Amino acid sequence: MALTPRGKALVAGGAVVAVLGGGMAALALSGNAPDPIQQALSGIGVAPAPIEPCPLTGEKRPGEKQPPDRPLLAVKVENTPDAQPLAGLQGADIVYEEVVEGGITRFVLLFHCDEANRIGPVRSIRTTDPEILAPFSDHPLLAFSGGSKGVRNVVEEAGLTTMDESSAANAFARDEGRVAPHNLFTSTKPLWAGGKKLAKDESSPNSPFEYSDDVPTPNKKGRSATVVFSGLATAEWRWQKGHYVRYLDGSPMTLESGGSITADNVVIQVVKTTESDFQDVAGYPSPEVNLIGKGKAWVLRDGKLIVGKWERADRSEFTVFRTKTGEEITLTPGTTFVELAPTGMFDADISFG
Repeated sequence: MALTPRGKALVAGGAVVAVLGGGMAALALSGNAPDPIQQALSGIGVAPAPIEPCPLTGEKRPGEKQPPDRPLLAVKVENTPDAQPLAGLQGADIVYEEVVEGGITRFVLLFHCDEANRIGPVRSIRTTDPEILAPFSDHPLLAFSGGSKGVRNVVEEAGLTTMDESSAANAFARDEGRVAPHNLFTSTKPLWAGGKKLAKDESSPNSPFEYSDDVPTPNKKGRSATVVFSGLATAEWRWQKGHYVRYLDGSPMTLESGGSITADNVVIQVVKTTESDFQDVAGYPSPEVNLIGKGKAWVLRDGKLIVGKWERADRSEFTVFRTKTGEEITLTPGTTFVELAPTGMFDADISFG
């Protein structure tokens, strides 16, 4: 019996699948197989899956690879003079900055498509963390060091997969060249290895933003932004050479690697803060940050400033940012820094240039 060209292609495709085996065939069809296999499939008319952008950046990976099949990884990083210089921020897809006791801030680094060989100094968790992470997936990974019993209970009850020196000891190491407690560091590779065992079958993260190359309108010049959290913490961003650069005391904030902290998007979200029932070791009350509801917001991208507002119905949903006319504000594909600017217990001073 003579076969049509399509029939021949199907037979050939079946032969390739048989030779490759189920696992390799599935890998090939996913778009992550080596180039020779992809070319072989293409030659017989079997199209691999379209390449998807990374959910946390809206960008496609180098080499036209699919996003990795691994859970969201969040790492708590200190932001004080004693912690400088920091490590790992440039490997994160998204970074949140939250106010903690005394008006200082901490970073929540989110990793999925990219990686970092050294992250830190790693510090303690807060009740804000599960509020940030809940919409991304059922049991995202959260790496940290320390936290009061009450805060730990809140975080664990929220379903987060927690990882610290007790549950994932091989993922953390003390840098003897630094002073404790500002000397604990980690990296993404051992955290993901340990996290996959602790949170089996955890899915890849959902996407928190809409991305587009088109700048939303109306907009105006957005060359700089400054968020003064308190007398002890200021976030300053300046538009330079195609991205926003973080400044500290009038100079670019330099990482341990020697590079600057940069972001393609800077989102400023005004959130209400009140005193919680928890305190730090010095007796300062921890802020309770309310991420549910609505409030003022600004988005900086492509050297432009979009004035808007935010709204979030409940913990399971992502925050949506909209223009004053109600259109959703899209971000430019790339990395994002979210400033949770407080009002209430602390009142941030926000200015633009």
